[in-house]
Order: sequence, then C-alpha cells, then structure tokens
Amino acid sequence: MTEIDYTKYTLEELLECKESIDGEVYPERLAQINILIKERAKDKPVHRVSIADEDGNIASIKTGRAPSFGLGVGEIAGSILFGLIWLNQTDNGSNVHLIGYFVILSGCISGAYHLYNAFSKNRFSAQDIVAPDKEKDPFESALNRSSNDSDNKFCGDCGYEVEKKYKFCPKCGSKF
Repeated sequence: MTEIDYTKYTLEELLECKESIDGEVYPERLAQINILIKERAKDKPVHRVSIADEDGNIASIKTGRAPSFGLGVGEIAGSILFGLIWLNQTDNGSNVHLIGYFVILSGCISGAYHLYNAFSKNRFSAQDIVAPDKEKDPFESALNRSSNDSDNKFCGDCGYEVEKKYKFCPKCGSKF
C-alpha cells in the first residue's frame, strides 16, 4: 500500500478526510491528518457552513415577504386595471372581451399566491436546493440518463468499495 501525502490536501479536504477515514485501521494516518489540521487552522479559522439540517434535509429558497407582497398587490391591481380597460375597449358582440376576464382572473390568482407567501407562516419555496443523493432529477430519470450503472467505485490505494458521493476513501483517507 502506498503512503498518502496529506500535505498536498487543503484544510477543507483534510477536514473531510478526517470525517471519513477509519481511525481504528489507520491511526497513524489519522494522527498525521490531525497534526496538519492544527497547523493549518492556526493560519486560517475554519467555519463550515451547511444548508442541510442534521438529518441531511436540504433547505429551500423562499422569496422574501416584502417582494411577495409587492408582487401580489401589483399583479392584482395591474390585472384588474388592464382587464377593465380591455373590457371597455372591446365589442361585447365578439368573444375578444373574454381576454379581459382571463387577465383579471389569472392576475388575481397569481397575486393571491404572492400575498399568501407574504403573510403565511409556511410559504411556498421559489426553488428547492436538493442534493442529488436526496432527490433524483425526474427529467433525467425520464430520459433514462445516468452517469454510470454502478453506484460505487473502488479506492485506488486500498481497493475498498466506496459510494460515488464520497471524495475520500472512508477506510484509508485517500483522495479520489
């Protein structure tokens, strides 16, 4: 087995490696990683930030309450104003005036959505940030696209079978 040069690892990589290495099998490697972390931590404080909770659930991005309020009021007022102007300008004998009713209805529905987000305790999210291992992309699944059939890879240093999501071997700490 080859010796791993942990001195080339960044502080972030050392911290990740420390979390994944099997310290009982490789105590000398873990000790070397700990020493390098202490040396590098003197130069730079480390603050790990995550948008996931302790169960690994990823956070979602929600539109702010003030922008939601502005959008809600603007859409309702704008659609009613445009719809009424449209209705006054069209001939009641044709079906073109139905566009005015559609604009009013769709604007009120969209405005109600934004007002709900402005005042509700549980708002809708604008985007969900989801890790690939938490929720697969349904579009990619529908097209049957995947990077590989196997969900695992093997460590080039010790041969340990490792899931693809890992950057370091959990057994020996080798970087992939």
